[in-house]
Amino acid sequence: MTTQYSTNVVEGMQALYGKGFLSPGGAEEMAALLEGVDLAGRTVLDVGCGLGGAAVMLVGTFGARHVTSIDVAGDLVMRARETIREAGLVGKIETQHVTPGPLPFDDDSFDTVFAKDVVCHIPDKSALFDEVARVLVPGGQVICADFTVPSGPKAAPHLYKAWIDAMKAYGLTFHFENLTVYEEAFGRAGLGPPCMKDDTVRSLDAARREVAWVRGPEAGILREALGEEMFARRIDASMRRLEALAGGGIHHTHMLARRLTKTD
Repeated sequence: MTTQYSTNVVEGMQALYGKGFLSPGGAEEMAALLEGVDLAGRTVLDVGCGLGGAAVMLVGTFGARHVTSIDVAGDLVMRARETIREAGLVGKIETQHVTPGPLPFDDDSFDTVFAKDVVCHIPDKSALFDEVARVLVPGGQVICADFTVPSGPKAAPHLYKAWIDAMKAYGLTFHFENLTVYEEAFGRAGLGPPCMKDDTVRSLDAARREVAWVRGPEAGILREALGEEMFARRIDASMRRLEALAGGGIHHTHMLARRLTKTD
């Protein structure tokens, strides 16, 4: 499976999000997501590795002993390998191109499963977290950051649907869900109740910076790579994300949970 990410597009996105990152927030969000989390000496499964920036930080910044990074896009896995080589971490980070479906790992294989802005692309959250729990050791932790749909009287579903439509026009598909769907999926999988932190304010600030960047002169490399029509769609998608976050149509949430043990 390949993606739309040409060399110029990748360079443009990294200019926006930072070396090794294709998703919003980059290293800044990694620091916020992993604040207070101890990964020293642990084995980590990095789901949806993209360009490998998260994996490099999991080892180089946060002290993981070994990271296995997977992605369904083979071209991104190849690019991640280059990021890892440049960081001098080939011996500590393994990359694998996988197909959608069950994870190709034995039970109880990892101390931690990490997923940053990946689960929102997967329709069946329950099936994924069943697999996450299976490959975790008892007591192991899952660390997940994702865009989620708020509920209640202030919810604005038209805003997140507008973002979905804009991203579909750009070539990416999202499957947003309410936090209740995540909580239920965690529980059915044998994961404990997740500790949740609302990251929307920080994500909103990142969205504002993105809009300023794509509308400014530094985005020329992205314009050249995409062409005028696709570049206009990229600007629209960035604007719709900003509107969704600012208007309450979407939230950004950090979730941490552990696989239950027999004594829990």
